[in-house]
Amino acid sequence: MTESQISKDEMNISDDELKQDSANVMITGENSSEENLHEEEEEDLDFYDFLEAVSDKIDNIENQIEERREHPRQRLRRTIAELEQQKRILKAQLEQHIHIWSENFKKPNFIRTRDKISFSIGVANACFSPLIAGRWPHILPLVYTIQALFLITLRFFIYKRKSWHYFVYDLCYFVNVLTLLYLWIFPSSKILFTVCYTLSHGPLGFAIVLWRNSLVFHSLDKVTSLFIHMYPPLTLFTLRWLLPIDLQRQYYPAIVEIGSSLYTTTAVFYTVVFYLIWQALYYAFIVYGRREKVARGLRATSYTWLLADKDGFVARLIQKFGFGGPNDGINRYKIVFYFFLQFGYMLLSILPVCLWYYRNMYINGIFLCSIFAVSVYNGASFYIDVFSRRYIKSLELLHDCDEMETTNGIPRHSISSCPLR
Repeated sequence: MTESQISKDEMNISDDELKQDSANVMITGENSSEENLHEEEEEDLDFYDFLEAVSDKIDNIENQIEERREHPRQRLRRTIAELEQQKRILKAQLEQHIHIWSENFKKPNFIRTRDKISFSIGVANACFSPLIAGRWPHILPLVYTIQALFLITLRFFIYKRKSWHYFVYDLCYFVNVLTLLYLWIFPSSKILFTVCYTLSHGPLGFAIVLWRNSLVFHSLDKVTSLFIHMYPPLTLFTLRWLLPIDLQRQYYPAIVEIGSSLYTTTAVFYTVVFYLIWQALYYAFIVYGRREKVARGLRATSYTWLLADKDGFVARLIQKFGFGGPNDGINRYKIVFYFFLQFGYMLLSILPVCLWYYRNMYINGIFLCSIFAVSVYNGASFYIDVFSRRYIKSLELLHDCDEMETTNGIPRHSISSCPLR
């Protein structure tokens, strides 16, 4: 075979190969284009599916948010309903227990036990308070605080049951609160100590005479009233005169900083400021804020009590000034006149404190002993005038029993003898 033929054959083979390769390339191109189309379609489908899936997720999240919004509201409503039901149940149980306790409080055995306990505590308090003041003066503020928190809280709930709890907003309770604030929170405040000293020795001390407080040991109410008016001046007297100077400087520095006397003008000014603060609050919340309940007689207050007392000094003085008698009802003129009268009483009562009590221990001590003696005399009058009648009545019954036994011939110690023996 010649070279030319060989080259032709090779060329033919190469042409065939080229054709075959081109055909393969075309087939491959077609396949690749089809694959690209499929991939593009799949990509398009995946993208739309993704958008649809995201949209579904967003819808689910929104639904869950709405459900969660609704569920707390429903749970809150259900919780509120359950709490209201529990509140009604507890209120009913509390009212039932209060009724049971009230009935028990009226039983003679309970009354006798209560009076015996009150008598014992009252005698012990009257004996140990001067002992503590003289021997351990630094302990007396703690003793006063414990008794004040117990007695005033107990009085509030007792008076609340009787609709007398507006008495707890009077000046004497305000002074007790100020005294507690000074003792435990503001012992460095010269202003607060001055106000507490003047008000406790002034209107509080003289109130024992005006309100006829009495030392009746078996009466919790009378013991509490005397405590509220007597213990604040006694405590501050002890801190002023009986507490050693180093303890004053350590625990109550205001006493040391004030010195041996009060500046009368400054003391009167700050006392009047605190008094007017109390008077404004009392007028806003009691006289004006609760005027309808007071007018209908649903609540008792100190000013209505004094204005309605026919034999009292306040009612008679108001009647002399032409504002009407106790039977004429309570009007605004009586109330305003009463407030001015009370303000004047406060000013007159604090002047001796600034001029004499704070400067001289003996004058201060004589004043405290005098108002305590008045309370003892009032207590003695109560025991003689009230208890003597019961005692005489029991003696008369015993005398009648003796006559009956003598007449009927009944032995003195027999079963049918007088039950009073």
